[in-house]
This record gives sequence, C-alpha cells and structure tokens, in this order.
Amino acid sequence: LVAARYVPFVPRWLWPLEIANWAMIWMVFIGASIAVRENKHFNVDLWMGKTPSRRVLLFLKLVYYVFVGFVTLTFVFFGYGFVVRWAWIQTSEVLTINMAFLYVSVPIAGLLWLLFLIEDCYREFVMPKSQAGEAR
Repeated sequence: LVAARYVPFVPRWLWPLEIANWAMIWMVFIGASIAVRENKHFNVDLWMGKTPSRRVLLFLKLVYYVFVGFVTLTFVFFGYGFVVRWAWIQTSEVLTINMAFLYVSVPIAGLLWLLFLIEDCYREFVMPKSQAGEAR
C-alpha cells in the first residue's frame, strides 16, 4: 500500500486501513464459499465415530441441503435488497467509494453458495457413484 503516499487527498494512515477492512470482508465471503463447496462450512459431526444407517445419512444430508439452501437464499434476497435500497446512497468515510462495492459481497457469496449447493446435490443424487468419486 505504498501507493497511498502519493494520493494527496487521502491521509496516509487511513487509506490502507479501509482497503484492508474491505479486503478482509471479501476474503471472508469468498473463503466461506470455498468451504461450502468442500462441505466443510456448515457440517457438524453428530455421530462421533458411529456410522449411521443409509436412511439416517440421507436424512442428515437432506437437513444439510435445506439449511444451507435457506441461508443461501437469505443472503441473496436480503443482501440484494440491502444493496439496492441502502448501499447505493452510502459512501465510505475515507475513500468516498460507493459502499455498494463492499455490500455486494453478501449476495455474491450467496449466489456462489447456491451454485456450489446445486453442484453438490447433483453429485450426490444424480451423478452415478463411480463418477462422483472422480469428480471430487
């Protein structure tokens, strides 16, 4: 962030801080999307070493897909609504950049989660088991 030294209208000590905060928020949402794709974000091991029956496993997968689907649609719907209604009229304090560029990370993360959830459902229920092992 050496470039901050050459921007005359921004105090040198504030500009890198705001960029770092924005980058962290974007990285959290992109990282969460990767964790959803790898089935490592919302999973909780309830059985602690006990192998459940196929029926129980299917039920747990269904609960997982419903829960993640609900969270995903919540992020997309309310995140988009917030960006459209409020973020367009806000600007950041230091850089005076439109805050929509920050808040749009929420619906984008939701769309990525939805994409990865659909991919996982396809792999789990539609793709033959022999190909599913190769796809991962």
